[in-house]
Amino acid sequence: MSGERLVEAACEVCVHLAGVSGAQLTLVNGTGRGESRYATNATGGRLENLRFVLGEGPGEDALSSGAPVLVAELDSRENRLRWPLFVPAACAAGASAIFVFPLCSGAVRIGALALHRYRSGPLTTTQILDVHVLTEVVLSLALDELTRLHSDSRAEVHQATGMLSVQLGVSMEEALARLRGHAFAHDQPVVEVAHEVVARRLRLSPGSAPGNA
Repeated sequence: MSGERLVEAACEVCVHLAGVSGAQLTLVNGTGRGESRYATNATGGRLENLRFVLGEGPGEDALSSGAPVLVAELDSRENRLRWPLFVPAACAAGASAIFVFPLCSGAVRIGALALHRYRSGPLTTTQILDVHVLTEVVLSLALDELTRLHSDSRAEVHQATGMLSVQLGVSMEEALARLRGHAFAHDQPVVEVAHEVVARRLRLSPGSAPGNA
């Protein structure tokens, strides 16, 4: 099964485990605005389009903050004040509750998994934990697309990973995740970022965020 199909399958499993009506995956590229990569139904696609066009909503807040935004009752006075353009349009699209979980690799925000439901009400603790597990799966699959390298590129990526591990004081696994996350956020191939690290033209800091070294 291809990486893309695995991501789609993970989103569909998330709908079942969380007891929601649909899921939608947004991935952030070099522009920082994000783009829809998969939606389990048309409503998810419409909600993502509203986020992108209006520049507000639970999804926008989650992408900006890197923290989950869980909205059990979308059509409330508080939420209409918070997102005056998004809420009425999202309700008209059929959403009554929205739960957005960001995908983060270190300080780098890769995207978000947004769930919607046609009725209001919170997720259970078990459902939230299940979604967190699946967001890690989706994050890993998305980043793996960046590291499908030819053999002659792997050595330099491995060398850069080792250098970052020492520089940041993290494990090799975490260093590779930081390398892939930086590449994704800046819309660059991982091998190019690795080359810059090895050549000492790029140094990642522990608190680096998208758009910053």
